[in-house]
Amino acid sequence: MTHLPHLRPEDRADFEWVLNLALGVTDIRSALEQGPTAHDRHRLRARARAAADEISQAAATEYRAYLRARAAVTTARQNPGDLSQPPTSPGAGALLPALAVLAPLISAIAATAFLLMGYGIQLVTPQSQLAASLVTAGWVSALASAVATAVALSALLATALRQRATPPSPLIVHNTAAEQARNAWQQALLERGMLPYLRKQLSANPPRPQ
Repeated sequence: MTHLPHLRPEDRADFEWVLNLALGVTDIRSALEQGPTAHDRHRLRARARAAADEISQAAATEYRAYLRARAAVTTARQNPGDLSQPPTSPGAGALLPALAVLAPLISAIAATAFLLMGYGIQLVTPQSQLAASLVTAGWVSALASAVATAVALSALLATALRQRATPPSPLIVHNTAAEQARNAWQQALLERGMLPYLRKQLSANPPRPQ
């Protein structure tokens, strides 16, 4: 025995949309307009909502096809890799940020070492050429550290902006095959399910004319 799928909660909005279309069809709208108030329309809408599974069975084949198409999109979305494309090497794009962080750190360490040694030697030998050279080298390294820090910040900012400009691919919501299956289901639901149900209800319980 073939199992007939029940209407899923996420598809209730589509059901409601089809219901609104059906309530606007000429013969149904004319029949409802004979009532003195909107009570008949609300009552008919409530009955259709309560019988959603029953109405949906008329388009069960199309609904099952739509669910399969939607599941295929979800599977493709969870496995986006393309085996025909070789993995991309990080290359310079990943190396530059690392160097940008290490360069100012190394320069700062070198500057600290040169200055400590230079001033330490000057305390013992004030006129030492080696001490003067080490102090000079220390201040040059300190300047290089400052420049490297500025360059590093610029590089990190550029990397962040580039990554923000090219975000990961969003989850696929719309797919041609799935949308076509959805449209076919909605059409079948309207013609074979919703309209016959509403007309049957109006025939059994016609609105009382004003």
